[in-house]
Amino acid sequence: MKTKNILFIVLTITLILSCGKKEEKVITNKELSKLESINLKGEKVLLRYKFEKGDKFKYKLTTITTSQESVQADSLMQSKSNQTTTYIFDIEVVDVDENKTAELDITISSLQLNANINGQKINFDSNKKLTEEDKQKFAEYVTIHNTPFRARVNETGEVIEVFRLDKMIDKINSLQQQKQNLSAEQKSQLAKNLGDMFIRPITQLIFRELPHKSLAKDSTWQKNYPGQLSVFKVDNIITYKVEDFVKVNDNKAAKLSANLSCTWTGNKKGEDNGIKYSFSDPKISGSGNILFNIDKGLLIRAETVTSVELTANIELKDEKNKLRKAVRKDFTSNKNIIELL
Repeated sequence: MKTKNILFIVLTITLILSCGKKEEKVITNKELSKLESINLKGEKVLLRYKFEKGDKFKYKLTTITTSQESVQADSLMQSKSNQTTTYIFDIEVVDVDENKTAELDITISSLQLNANINGQKINFDSNKKLTEEDKQKFAEYVTIHNTPFRARVNETGEVIEVFRLDKMIDKINSLQQQKQNLSAEQKSQLAKNLGDMFIRPITQLIFRELPHKSLAKDSTWQKNYPGQLSVFKVDNIITYKVEDFVKVNDNKAAKLSANLSCTWTGNKKGEDNGIKYSFSDPKISGSGNILFNIDKGLLIRAETVTSVELTANIELKDEKNKLRKAVRKDFTSNKNIIELL
C-alpha cells in the first residue's frame, strides 16, 4: 500500500536493519458564519489555553489528501489518489506547572482510513477486529492506535515535547516477523525519531499556536515555518487575522482567518546522474479559519487547506544515446479539520 506516512516505513526498515467537562455541540464550518458578533468596543483580548488538572476533552482530526501526478513523454502516464484519515484524540490534563504548562495524557482512541489509489480502494477501521494480515498491512496505524503518550503544551498552544513513546516502539517491534532485541539507546533514538517526525506534528495540529500579544478586532500576526520542496528551500509565512469576536453558547470566542504565502530559494536548473531538470516556479497557496473559545481557553474548530503544484522538464539519454524529454507535473492538496467534541 502506498502510504503518506513515510515515517513508519523508515522506522520499520530501521528496526529490521538495526539487529468531565460538558460536551459542546460541534460547530460546522457552515455554522461558523452564523455566529452572533460581540462588540468589545475596542477592548483587546489575550488568547490563552486554560488547562486545569483533571480536565478531559476530545478532538476529532480529519485529514484529506488529494494527489495527482502526470508524466508526458512519448505517452501520458497519470496517477491519482485521495485519502481521508480520521483520528479521535482522548486528552486528560495530568498536571499544570507554575508556568501554566500542562502535561497531557493523550490516546488516539479511534482511527479510520478511506483511500482510493488509481481506482484501488483501501480501508482501515481500528474499531473493527483486525486479522494478522491487517495488522501487518496497516502497521503504522496499529502502532499509534490506543497507545497512550504524553505531551507538554504551554498556554500559547506550543507543543514543547512529546514523550513516553516507548510503548509505540515496542508495538512496532512486535509487529515485525523477526523481532529485534533493541537496546535502551536504540529505543530512545527510535522514540525521538517517531516524536519529531510524526507524533509532535500531529499533536500540534490540535493545539494551534497563539500570539503573545493582546488582540483587537482586525489585529494580525505572523508565523514562519521553514520547509523543503524538491530543490527549493521554502519559507512558509502564515498571516493570522482576528475577523470577529462571537458568541458560542454563553462564551466569548475569537473567529480567526489564516492565509499562507511563501518565498523560496534554490537552483531551478541542474543535473543529477545524467538527468537534466528544469523546474518552473512552485505554486503554493493556503487558507483557513479558526474558532477559539476565549473564556474556556480551548480551540473549538479549525479548518485549513493548502495546495502545492510543481512542474519539471526532464531530459536524459536512453541506452541508445537518444535524447528523451518529459514533463512531470505534481499537484497535492491537503485539508485538515479539527473539531472539539
